[in-house]
Parts: sequence; C-alpha cells; structure tokens
Amino acid sequence: MKCVPPILFLFLAAPVVKSALHCAVVKHPYTLYNECVQYLEGNGDTESCTYRCIGLTARFWDDQQALVTRTVSRFYLTSANDTDFRNRTDHCLQEAAEDFPISDICQRATCSVSCYDDQFGELISERPSFIPFTDVVHRRVVQECLDIFQIGESLRKDMLENGLLSLPEGRCLLRCVLLREGLYNDRRGPRLGWLWVQTEGYEEVFYDTAQKCFALLKYKTLEPCELAARFAAECLPSRLPLVDVVYAVLSSLDK
Repeated sequence: MKCVPPILFLFLAAPVVKSALHCAVVKHPYTLYNECVQYLEGNGDTESCTYRCIGLTARFWDDQQALVTRTVSRFYLTSANDTDFRNRTDHCLQEAAEDFPISDICQRATCSVSCYDDQFGELISERPSFIPFTDVVHRRVVQECLDIFQIGESLRKDMLENGLLSLPEGRCLLRCVLLREGLYNDRRGPRLGWLWVQTEGYEEVFYDTAQKCFALLKYKTLEPCELAARFAAECLPSRLPLVDVVYAVLSSLDK
C-alpha cells in the first residue's frame, strides 16, 4: 500500500503554478531602505550609513574600493532624450571620491547613490529588482541540486573526471542550478537581465553575445538538460563562473 502524507493532498488539490523565482530574491528600493533602517537602529549612525547598507544588501556597493558598481542602474529609469546622463553621473561620482576618503565610507556611499538619484535617472520605486547571489548561496544551491538528484560519491567522481557535460546527470545538475537561481527558464530561456546583474555589470555586449549563443544552441533542438548545461558552459562569461562553482562543490565533497 502506498502512503501519501496528508500535507501532500494540499499540493495535489491546488492549481499547478510554476514558480519563476525559485531561490531568487527580488526587492523594492523601499524594502531595502526599511530593512537597513532596522539593522542600523541603535547604532548611532543610522542616517549616514543607510545607503552604504542598501548598497551592500542589494550588492551594488564595493566596500573594498568604496565604489558603486554599474548594476545599481537596474533601480533607475533613464530618459530617452537624455544622452549625457552617464557623463554627468561619472563626473558626480568622481567628485564624491575626491571629497570623501575611503575612511569616510558611509558618506561616500551616500553621495554616490545621490549621484544616481540626481544625474542618472528616475528611481523605479514600484518594481522590485533582482538581488544577486553570493558565493555562499551559489554553493548552497549546488548542494541542494545534488541532494535533489541523489548524486552520490561514485557519480560525483565521474563528473570530476569526465566533465559535467559528458554525463546526463551532470547536465541536469547544471540545469537545476540555473533553474533554482531563477536565472533560466525552459520555455523562455536565460533571464539575461538578472545574469548581467550577477556578473556585476559585465560589458553591455554580454546581452548580444549570450542571446546569440543561446539562439544557436536552441536551433539544434537539444533536450532541456543539455540545452541549459551548454548555455551555462558555452555562453556565460568568466565573470559568472557557474560551472566552476559546481566543480568546486563536487571537489570539496570528495576531499
């Protein structure tokens, strides 16, 4: 006799809805702001450090270099008639760097964000934006996919020795990671905007090269796991080492 856990009936009775986000996180600017105000409450420096906190949690602020990364642009809408917004923004950022040393990092972060508010475009307050994954979360997702497919020691060694793409389980593992991170969809293909954010603002040609690369693979009518895996291996830039992260997790498990 087969036993079905009672809670499973809730899923069987519910309409089938595919989640597009999976493990991905999207947040509105006001959500990021409110979270940081809560984090810094009682710290005595809430106002001046709030925007550095927002940059860190949304991952568009580089604390080591005390610089805003290009991916902050996803929070703004630029005017089609404004052709000088980048130059004005860059000039403003340069002034902020000159006026505030790295030791005054909170003030520099606040002024850098202000440059985007004043010069780059209009803040998109009603649309949530993708928050890129950290290396730690990447590794956790890989481990989850290994668990989902019940990939044991023997198969992990085969993947390390022969390559992920040479084995159907390896190809499906890569697809699982892309799906779990919300960076890919079997029907629509890669989510290039999010992938661009995940690369920390890789050069603009990324959109064209990745899209063309995927289109060529799609034309070959590959099965879903092979299509997704080859996209990860052949179309993504080195700044997004998704395949390398999978290999790193496999290696760490067999030490």
